[in-house]
Amino acid sequence: MFADIVGSSALYDQLGDVVAQRIIAESLSVMARIVRHHDGRVAAELGDELMCYFPTAGDAAAAAGAMHARLSQPDPLPTHDFRHQLRIGLHVIPVGDEEAGLASEAGKVAHWAARQAKADQTLATLPVIDALPGIFRAVSWFVGDETWNFVSFEHVTLYEIVWDVGAITVSSRDQHGTEDDRYDAVIFVYEHQTVLLNAERPVLSVGRADENDLSIKHDLVSRQHFTAQFSRGRCTLTDKSTNGTVLITDGEMIYTLKRDVVRLTGGGQIVLGHTTHGRPVASIRFDCL
Repeated sequence: MFADIVGSSALYDQLGDVVAQRIIAESLSVMARIVRHHDGRVAAELGDELMCYFPTAGDAAAAAGAMHARLSQPDPLPTHDFRHQLRIGLHVIPVGDEEAGLASEAGKVAHWAARQAKADQTLATLPVIDALPGIFRAVSWFVGDETWNFVSFEHVTLYEIVWDVGAITVSSRDQHGTEDDRYDAVIFVYEHQTVLLNAERPVLSVGRADENDLSIKHDLVSRQHFTAQFSRGRCTLTDKSTNGTVLITDGEMIYTLKRDVVRLTGGGQIVLGHTTHGRPVASIRFDCL
């Protein structure tokens, strides 16, 4: 992990070197405590950023979210109320590669990922996403396939791990639901496979890859096509695909999703990918119970 404090240069200009140095030092100290709380280790402090190692991708993602949440609070530090924004990058390194640090290719990729992140954003490479627990994959989505090395033109696939799920902009397509439209569970049925989402099992992953909860083998189905997450009596569906997802409700409302989030209500069909001769590639039945 590389975690970078956004706007530190402007802070020095506004407050002067002494005050700005104290604020940055306190912020880095808070971030380091969060790293250790999540079983991580701070390997280096590089100006206004930390380089850290974690035993698992889940530990790193949890720490990233905690850092964002802690430093964005109105009064994050004991001596001032300056709110920080962070840019965080995550990448998986080979065992034994820690000694090389930023000099290694893996370290450079993680540092590059942090540089690509916007304020308040965590970006992770595909190996990190593959290693994450399902609860984090459900709130992660594809950002782009970017060139990180302009000598070899090597590409790296980046995903955002959303840390403030409550702040996700839910698509306007879900406005057919109401605040009181809550339910106990959602059932998803594809051919002979059935998955029930509720408070005990809150996450569903659907796609072409074997590790998905529902694995659908078709060229037009993305590796991870969409995820669904159940929380507080509602279920949201997040499209992560290349070819899109179509939601057809029992009321015959049709919503075409492309990197969108929509809230499920009632029942209907979730259609994956394009259609061939008018027939869907795959269709999943859902019902809110």
